Amino acid sequence: MSRHDVFWQAHRGGGGLERPDNTLASARHGWQLGGIPEFDIRTTHDGVIFCLHDSTLARTTNAPEALRSRPAGELTWDEIAPWDAGLPFDAQYAGERVPTLAEVFADMAGKPERLAYLDIKQVDLAQLAALIDGYGVGAQLIVCSPKREQCADLRGFAKGVRTMQWIGGSREQILATFADTVAASFAGLDQVQFHLNDAPPGDWPWTLTPDDLCQGLATCAAAGIDLEVLPWRFTPAGIHALLDLGLRWYATDEPTRFAAAVAAWQPAS
Repeated sequence: MSRHDVFWQAHRGGGGLERPDNTLASARHGWQLGGIPEFDIRTTHDGVIFCLHDSTLARTTNAPEALRSRPAGELTWDEIAPWDAGLPFDAQYAGERVPTLAEVFADMAGKPERLAYLDIKQVDLAQLAALIDGYGVGAQLIVCSPKREQCADLRGFAKGVRTMQWIGGSREQILATFADTVAASFAGLDQVQFHLNDAPPGDWPWTLTPDDLCQGLATCAAAGIDLEVLPWRFTPAGIHALLDLGLRWYATDEPTRFAAAVAAWQPAS
């Protein structure tokens, strides 16, 4: 890996801003741009692992009122599968459906360049591991959770997967959780992600300071861990400032804008 290589996650496949999130359309968009799409994974009442960020179908599908407000984990796959997950975003994506994780893996199998993040929402880890191993895509996956122990458990189940703990909250909460992870010697982890929340107007746009990020980056690098950041909102100048600090892993809700910002960055020789 060159010191100038930049890797990035298309959060929710594009955060519902560029593509309908958690769909195959969003994944293909991210792959085409050179990124790594993310899927949030849940399990139906009858045991099908599927991709959905929210706990219900209300925001992202045209499911009828009788179903849209019910917890998706209480529904069977036959109750989820028929509804359009593209039309509520934009008519040009009409016909997109909530995908099963097996459908995602089928789109990745035999294409080692296609990587994906999986964010664990509600899933049995042993069942997930069996599905990963069955499609042989473990080396293409980074499985993430806010719970470090959950990441460690999964890495013990499935072959070849990498894991990431994402850390959100206030600056103080992020730093405290990270300190706990450091104290645990990053056990079970390959990556850590910091959420970059907006700061009040000023010279630096996020609540985590440049010193916080540099210290976190150095601590992770010393342990052989990747540090990823998720700036919820950004300008190209802000991304360039993060790149200048040495950060090389990112997540974004706006893949096209982010990729353009990175392309415009001219690293020092």
